[in-house]
Amino acid sequence: MLLVANGFVEQPATELFTRHNRALFNFLAWLCEGNLSEAEDLAQKTWVKLMTRCSDYRPGQAAFISFLFQIARNGWIDTRRSASHSTSVALDDAHLQLPDDDLSTEQLAMLGQQHHRVRAAVMALPDAQREVVVLRFFAELGVDEIAQVIGEGFETVKSRLRYAFAKLRLSLDATR
Repeated sequence: MLLVANGFVEQPATELFTRHNRALFNFLAWLCEGNLSEAEDLAQKTWVKLMTRCSDYRPGQAAFISFLFQIARNGWIDTRRSASHSTSVALDDAHLQLPDDDLSTEQLAMLGQQHHRVRAAVMALPDAQREVVVLRFFAELGVDEIAQVIGEGFETVKSRLRYAFAKLRLSLDATR
């Protein structure tokens, strides 16, 4: 199946899925505060929604991943609005992405502890700040792309990142 947008053929949908699904899932897992089942459901709904919205994609205006993440974010917001309550399932150690290098057990333990501290600090951020941090550092989007995804101005994104960094610095310094 091909993704057709604005009268021309884009990349095959399977190639887009292969290239972007992991980043999409990771983004949604952070937004869903570690609820992997909810993140998986939202990722699937995002891909389905993309097929109905592909004609809205404007290649000259935004990167494809920005468009995809915007659809995902809107789906997440809709889910939060409609949910009467949600439970959060903690990310377990099986989902830690540790380096494949030959590290000692002690080094792996230290990396796991650092990962846990960073994850806890990021999860403690307010939603708006956590969202921009996740998009910037885990989805590797630029500030301008983040602004497109969340529908805010460039300076607003920079400000949220600055406040988030300050809170992360305080939180991580306090847990040393």
